[in-house]
Amino acid sequence: VMVAAGHRHAACVTAKGMLWSWGKGAHGQLGQGERELRQRPARICKEVYGGSPAVMVACGAEHTVVLTAVGCLWSCGWGFFGQLGHGDTADKLVMTLVGEEGFTGAQIVMVAAGG
Repeated sequence: VMVAAGHRHAACVTAKGMLWSWGKGAHGQLGQGERELRQRPARICKEVYGGSPAVMVACGAEHTVVLTAVGCLWSCGWGFFGQLGHGDTADKLVMTLVGEEGFTGAQIVMVAAGG
């Protein structure tokens, strides 16, 4: 359905809502729970991001953001500037739910990432 590219990594969402990632994983931006380089696409189990199908993915320079079918926002990767939305600057090696309190009840319908 869609492919997104970061500085040295990429991710895609399939028609069935599966999320795949590959490339440089030094900051955890692949969401695979490690900081390794992956030269082939590797699936991220949807249970890791709440069990709902992925509908959209965006890649920043060293981070990845995913929107699920139920409107939840998940992120992973380099968090140094707070760009992951978790209220800290820590790297996240797996998809981590972005707290809904920051959106004050707004429904998320699209994601983008810079870098």
